[in-house]
Amino acid sequence: MRLINKILVFVMLSSFMSCDSMLEPQLDGTLSEAGIWKNNVRAFGFLNNAYNNLPTGYNRISGAMLAAASDEAICPDPLSSIHGFNNGSWSPFNVIDNVWDKNYEGIRKANTFLQKIDSVPLLRTSNELGTDETILRTRERMKGEARFLRAYFYFELLKRYGGVPLTDKPLTATEAAVLPRATADSCFKFIIADCDSADARLPRKYGIEPVVVGYNEAKEIGRATSGAAKALKSRVLLYWASSLFNPSNDVSRWQKASAAAKEVLDLTVAKNGTGDKVYGLNRFTSTVNMTDLFTTNSVLAQYHQEIVFCSQYATNSSVEEQNAPISFGAKGMTNPTQNLVEAFPMSNGKAITDPTSGYNPNKPFDGRDPRLAMTVLGNGVSFGINDKTGVIETFEGGKDARGAYPNSTQTGYYLKKFLLPFAVWDGRSVNVTRTWVLIRFAELYLNYAEARNEAYGPDTEVYAALKALRVRAGFRPSDIQAGLTKEQMRDIIQNERRIELAFEEHRFFDVRRWKLFDDPSKRDNLLKIRAAKITKQQDGTYVYDTQQLVQERQFSTKMYLYPISESELLKNKALKQNPEW
Repeated sequence: MRLINKILVFVMLSSFMSCDSMLEPQLDGTLSEAGIWKNNVRAFGFLNNAYNNLPTGYNRISGAMLAAASDEAICPDPLSSIHGFNNGSWSPFNVIDNVWDKNYEGIRKANTFLQKIDSVPLLRTSNELGTDETILRTRERMKGEARFLRAYFYFELLKRYGGVPLTDKPLTATEAAVLPRATADSCFKFIIADCDSADARLPRKYGIEPVVVGYNEAKEIGRATSGAAKALKSRVLLYWASSLFNPSNDVSRWQKASAAAKEVLDLTVAKNGTGDKVYGLNRFTSTVNMTDLFTTNSVLAQYHQEIVFCSQYATNSSVEEQNAPISFGAKGMTNPTQNLVEAFPMSNGKAITDPTSGYNPNKPFDGRDPRLAMTVLGNGVSFGINDKTGVIETFEGGKDARGAYPNSTQTGYYLKKFLLPFAVWDGRSVNVTRTWVLIRFAELYLNYAEARNEAYGPDTEVYAALKALRVRAGFRPSDIQAGLTKEQMRDIIQNERRIELAFEEHRFFDVRRWKLFDDPSKRDNLLKIRAAKITKQQDGTYVYDTQQLVQERQFSTKMYLYPISESELLKNKALKQNPEW
């Protein structure tokens, strides 16, 4: 975000922001707290800093992606803490993906801003431009940002822990130490109210909207918008309607989730003052594929039409170095599973298990959903990165196969999604400008299809939402079989989420909110992780054995939610641990 990059107060503020306490700020004398709230630029900078508490994705858990704790992937590094999710060793004393402090720090920043901002003098300094009216408008806009960020941080906690302590003001250490957990329902209602409040205060789009809620809006691109608030509300309502949080299947929640998603989808045709769309799906072409949605190129600029909300853009080659095959000078830390590969249908829309689909098990990438090749690197695929080009060899004895290196692929596959071929890190550096997309417009089609199917059954609206994604992906034909039952459509929607949003940190939480581990017909495929053993024949063809069991993972009902860290329980005696932990 351009404004965020320019505000030097971030450096000063970060020196006294501490994670040691759940909610209370710590000062080291660099800048007094009173000094922040005497100046609008510093006050706005205080909230800008809260954007740093948003999730970042990409190999963030001990070198692994969260996908490696779901049936999407395996991390081949035996020392990664991600394996604790899979072998059952995580606990209140061994908390993996511990985001408690980071999100409560963000909540504290938002609460402090909302409590203090109205008391900041309007007196302008040399760094503050604009009239009293524009400063007041900017305050209102940033109050919307604060509420959106607070909602996002609370949802990150809620989807992991269930109900958590709720507060709308900054707390002292004494107050925080006696704050009990709210119910999950109370948390959902609080977050939804924040989304609505943010929606009312934020512009639909920065850069081209008429200046009505702040100043220098052409420079504010990347900030939260009303569309982001609506989209977050859609996601929150979807979770609240799902089995984990809606055991009685209150259908009205599905209806609300459907309506919220539709509001965002309608922004594809709602025009602003200049006639531009707010959001849309980018078509995949010879020059644009799934990976390009997360980076920049000559076709897709930063914050393009498919991004509803994302992290700040950064320039590096770390994602490629972490995930490309080892023979290309990388670490190969994310190995897609055979389970995931089989989830992609043929490009004619038929499942590979359908005898009429045309699937050839020994040429598994031929005729498949085009997103498979955009997501997974398989045997025999030509690939180039890090100033190296070659063909992926994951057949037995190949240069990229299991056993070729200590941490070679465990599954016969490597990650393709997110990797840019021009990235270089050996000898010279060619970096990639990329973001972590927090809300992608494609998700709204999936949210709408799921919620509407559960609320009203598989009507034409459900079919149309899924068709939009299939047309964009390149299906021929793109229509889904007519006359499906709600249960049949549910399976299709769940699978569509799995493949469209692969490796974007949805699958891990989706299978939990759906409580799929309770379904014996699905449990084995979630826990028995399979690989492809590929044998090269003398004539150069390959034979695939796709029933190679490489991990048998552990799951019990308590693992639908995270354990609260024992250290947090010791700090706050009013906290209660999640069941069975």
